Amino acid sequence: SAQFGMSAVYGTQVGLTLGQISLFVSMFYIGATLIQYPLGWLSDRMDRRQLIMIVAAVCAVGAFIGMASGGQYTLLLVSAFLIGGLSNPLYSLLVAYTNDFIELEDMASVSGGLVFINGLGAISGPVITGWLMSTFGAGAYFLLIATLLVMLALYAAYRMTQRASPASEETSSSYAPVSMSSSALAVEYALEAGAEEDESSEAS
Repeated sequence: SAQFGMSAVYGTQVGLTLGQISLFVSMFYIGATLIQYPLGWLSDRMDRRQLIMIVAAVCAVGAFIGMASGGQYTLLLVSAFLIGGLSNPLYSLLVAYTNDFIELEDMASVSGGLVFINGLGAISGPVITGWLMSTFGAGAYFLLIATLLVMLALYAAYRMTQRASPASEETSSSYAPVSMSSSALAVEYALEAGAEEDESSEAS
């Protein structure tokens, strides 16, 4: 959440113009829109932990580019594109990985827990980033993002040593789109419909 909530504040602190700040913030969303599609395709065809590790590591590189940019605007745009494009799909990758190891009837409750944890991060991220930027300067914006992503990449690498990944054909390839305003019952129904679709595909 820090990348969205504090990106305009960072741009102001480093002296970007209003137009530059607008494009800088937009690059986070442009990257997220474009890169989610190839990542989603890869997610169903390889060990999700490996993909999470690679995505987090490359995203951290994007944050380091921002730290080393020295205020050079083109590098800031590249950094924003990489961070936005790679960090935003991470939530979906983590949810998909979690669902690979839980029973169907537990998916709704587990998803609720993940959403709650995500909400805690969404609340605390801008607060922590704001404090760090006011204490250590604008560069702390990219430093915090890079630190969190490096930690995630290392943890994903550690998890790969703990148990085998399910075969790619065992992971669900069906999709059940659900609106953000849907109830828990609607989500559970969508999950059951997706599972039935998978069973039908396997049977045929």
